[in-house]
Amino acid sequence: MRRFLFVLMALGFVVSFGCAKKEPPDVAKAYVNEQIAKHKGFQLDTSKLKYQVVEQTEDSAKVSVTGTIKVKSVLSLVKKGNEWVVAEKAEVHKPKASVPPPAMKQAQAPAATKPSPAAEHKPEPKAEKQH
Repeated sequence: MRRFLFVLMALGFVVSFGCAKKEPPDVAKAYVNEQIAKHKGFQLDTSKLKYQVVEQTEDSAKVSVTGTIKVKSVLSLVKKGNEWVVAEKAEVHKPKASVPPPAMKQAQAPAATKPSPAAEHKPEPKAEKQH
C-alpha cells in the first residue's frame, strides 16, 4: 500500500510540474533566444532582459521585453573598391561573369523566319476546266 501511494504521489508530481503549460513570458523568452541564436559569430547575453505580460485575454497576450543585451563579436572587413564591407558579404556580392545563362542566350537570339508547317503545304487552287 505504501508503495502504491508513493508511486501515485510521484506520478502526481510529474504531471503537475513536468507537463506545466508555458506562460506567455516563457514563450516570449524562448522566441527571443531563438532569434538571437540566428546571429552566428556573436555572443549575446540576454540574462538582463525582463519579460512582463502587459495585456492578456483567454486566447492572446502581449509581452513587454525590456532590458539590455550585451554583445561581443569581432567582424572581419575587407575593402571593396573605396568601401569597407563585411568579409562574408564581400564574397556573396562578387561580380559574376557577363556571360548570360543559356536560357537568356536563346531568348536573345533572333527568331528564325521559317514558315509554319501549315503554311508550307497549302493546296493549290484548282484551275477551272475549259470545254
